[in-house]
Parts: sequence; C-alpha cells; structure tokens
Amino acid sequence: MKLRHPVVRGHPLHAIVTDGPITLIPLALAASVAARARSSRETRFADDAAQRLALASIVPAVLLGWWDWLTIPGDHEAHSPATLHGLVNSAAAACVVGALWRPRRAELLALAAATIAVGGWLGGDLVYALGWRVRKAELFEQIEEGRSRAEAEEIIREHERNDTFLASA
Repeated sequence: MKLRHPVVRGHPLHAIVTDGPITLIPLALAASVAARARSSRETRFADDAAQRLALASIVPAVLLGWWDWLTIPGDHEAHSPATLHGLVNSAAAACVVGALWRPRRAELLALAAATIAVGGWLGGDLVYALGWRVRKAELFEQIEEGRSRAEAEEIIREHERNDTFLASA
C-alpha cells in the first residue's frame, strides 16, 4: 500500500495543527514563570494545565510533520531543509516532554519556545521559499519540467485524487 500524503481537501494537516504549539508553548512558559514568581494553588494549576496543553498540541504536530516528511521525494529540494525542520521541532517536543517535571520547567519551556521559533522559520522557508505543499508552486514545477499548463494541472489533480485522503472539490 502506498503512503498517502497527509492532506485533506487540499489542506496539509501538519500546517493546520502547528498553530497550537506555536501559541501554547510560550503560554506554558508564561504560566511557569508566573507560578515560580508567585506560587499559589491557582498559579500551579495554570502552570500544569498550560504545560499539558502545550504537550498535547506538539505531539500531533510532530507526528504529522514526520508523516509529511516521509512523502517528500528524496531528490526534492525541500527534503534536506525539511529534515532539519523536523529535527529542530522534535527537539522542542523533547523539551516540552521534559517540562512535565516541574523543577526545570521554565528553563525547558524557554528552550522549547526558542527552538520552535527556529523550527517555524525553517518551516516557513519550506512553504514560502521552496513551495512545499503549495499548489501553485507544484504547478510551476511541472511546467518547468516541460509540461503544458493543462498537463501540469491534470497531474496535480490526479495526485490529489490518488495520493491524498480527500481530494479538493
């Protein structure tokens, strides 16, 4: 069985879920710093809840990201930077897992926030500079390979029909 791309109706699942960790890791860091600065039952609760939300958000982002990586052809120019992007964000996830234990939570969450910022920058390059998962870039890539626009559009439609979960309407 061929590995299907993690795309539903033209929307890459990895891109959909990445807003969670980008938002929740800094929130968890802020809650951890607040709990350390002024420890109370409420601040400790907020600290624990925000850390767990950050963890719950980063797990699907990492898993979908590696799944997406598995579908990148080895000779595609996005493959190498996508590997680095995945390793950096996996390191951020490891920091968030390590932050389950409170004694070094703020430090680990600060490292995770910095690391995920770098990973997000690399991910932005994959999309905006290299065109990974951008339909228009796929179209131009096909045309550069000598196909007509009609042929290129048909190749992309066929790919979406056969290689993704739910094709675009």
